[in-house]
Amino acid sequence: MNLKTLIPKSEARKTVINRRGNFNSADLKTKTKIIIDRLAASDDFIHARRIHTYISTRPGEMDTRLLVDLMCSHGKNIVIPKLNKQAKKFQHANFNGWDNLIKNNDGYIEPPTALDEDLSDIDLMIVPAVAVSPLGHRIGYGGGYYDRLLRSVSAVKVVPAFEYQLVENIFTDIHDIRVDRIVTELRIISTKEPSKRITELL
Repeated sequence: MNLKTLIPKSEARKTVINRRGNFNSADLKTKTKIIIDRLAASDDFIHARRIHTYISTRPGEMDTRLLVDLMCSHGKNIVIPKLNKQAKKFQHANFNGWDNLIKNNDGYIEPPTALDEDLSDIDLMIVPAVAVSPLGHRIGYGGGYYDRLLRSVSAVKVVPAFEYQLVENIFTDIHDIRVDRIVTELRIISTKEPSKRITELL
């Protein structure tokens, strides 16, 4: 690939954030329902017993709170992260209901306490992204916390995203961890299987 075609992370992030203005909350709510239904019908979700997921709080993100409720109804064991800024990493805790979560000073919803929990038995990681490429290269908000976390787990890594968050040819470096699949309102993209790169679900 010609390096001149690669889009810097800062530019990709800005592009996607600007695209958010083209969608209202009703649009995103409808698309969110489609994404969650598609994800719930996937083998990744069906066979997962223990799932790690973030709790969405930013505007324009897919509402993972609806996904968490669905996981609960399916009897999944849910693990959510708590940001430890001092140690520059996530700690983790089991989800035990919305009443047992707090909003931290940065506006993130998380457990009040968490531990350096062993995540070796996680079957599925639900991963946030501001932007993501069809090859599975994701961009967050620049902290690098998720790249460090994803490097330490072997679970299937899935980004639920709206189509507007897809950006071709994002510049990456050796520290970036690719995700395995992207689930949008139109399709599932298998990022590491060229012959099955894009699966359209009607």
